[in-house]
Amino acid sequence: MSPVAGAETPTAETTPESRSARHGIIAMYGLESFGTGAFTSVQIVFFTQVLDRSPEQTSTALSAASLVALAFILPFGKFADRFDRRLLLGLMNAAVALFLLGYVLPPSAIAFFVTTALVVLLQRLIGPIRAAVIAELFPVNRVALRAATYVAHNIGFSLGSLFAAGALLLVDGEGVFRTLLLINVATFAACVLIVLRLPSTRREPVEPGQRRGWAALKDRPFVVATVANTFGSLHDAALFVGLPLWLLHRTNGPGWGIPAIIALNCVLVVALQVRLSKGTDTVRDANRRHWHGTLVMAIGCALLVFTGGRLNPLSWTLLTAAVVLLTISEITQSAGAWGLSFNLADERRMSEYQSLFGFGLNVQEVIGPILVTALVLAVPHGLGWLVLAAIVLLPVGVATRLLHRWAPAEGTA
Repeated sequence: MSPVAGAETPTAETTPESRSARHGIIAMYGLESFGTGAFTSVQIVFFTQVLDRSPEQTSTALSAASLVALAFILPFGKFADRFDRRLLLGLMNAAVALFLLGYVLPPSAIAFFVTTALVVLLQRLIGPIRAAVIAELFPVNRVALRAATYVAHNIGFSLGSLFAAGALLLVDGEGVFRTLLLINVATFAACVLIVLRLPSTRREPVEPGQRRGWAALKDRPFVVATVANTFGSLHDAALFVGLPLWLLHRTNGPGWGIPAIIALNCVLVVALQVRLSKGTDTVRDANRRHWHGTLVMAIGCALLVFTGGRLNPLSWTLLTAAVVLLTISEITQSAGAWGLSFNLADERRMSEYQSLFGFGLNVQEVIGPILVTALVLAVPHGLGWLVLAAIVLLPVGVATRLLHRWAPAEGTA
């Protein structure tokens, strides 16, 4: 773990310039997620009905793009540490806005695949670079700011999705889909302006002789934390894939239960994320919070075992409690993960380290839904939820013990 360098103190992060930068970063997350929420909520319909792509072409393009992103995320993180991360982030947002316009060009299968690959690739690469910019500008209050951006993301995405739903109800025809696409383009363009207004920072460069090799991959504590986060973040797949499938196929629950789950999750995240992210300022504190989040997920999974079949007042109560627990797991596990990813990283290679952490999250996003779907629907009597809990608890438990043994009690996120 690299110590935080220089004259970066809590006082330095309360100056008007720092407050303005903080507000700008939060606004950037909110704007980007609003546009993304507005477009991604209708993109499957847009691809299949407006661009006339088949469901097979659509799923293949999105899956292939995710795999391409997995292949590029680590090399790009290493590459990014050689440049001004702020300017690089601005260029990446501009590139996403530009490539999204590829969907308004005359439709062809090749153009569709290329556009989708470029857009998804850049969107996946932006996340680690944004985290590195936060770490660089706010070395003391990183986790608190990351929590605030997570709230902004949830609010923005929810409002964007609601906006898209309202637009589709009020307006008919292809034009509404293209308008939502252009709104997404505009939000990424606005993010460019926000990024360019962020202050420049000075950071310690990596010596030319030390640039070879993969420092993050050789850093045992960080690799262990990345693996722990990959398993721990399966709460996402459990909550947004497994639970809706369980409700529709293994209970007599109504269809409106799915948006109700999402709404309850969003309300709890907005209300509790910043508050429950406090106290993750050391490696051990963050490690402990991450483990607690995993335990809460396991309890939520255990409750779901008893909710199969015809829902009655008791099973409705257990189902609601499980949604709350899985959301608390999301909040606390994420806070611990941010603390670990910032605390354990080499300050000079922050983009490389955050990209490795992001790689683990991308693996979970690809494999998690498949794993959770198989467990929830294929394992009888709801026991798949217990299997999922065990799959998460065992590796995270081992990782927690290792990190507690290796990590010092000191260190500021």
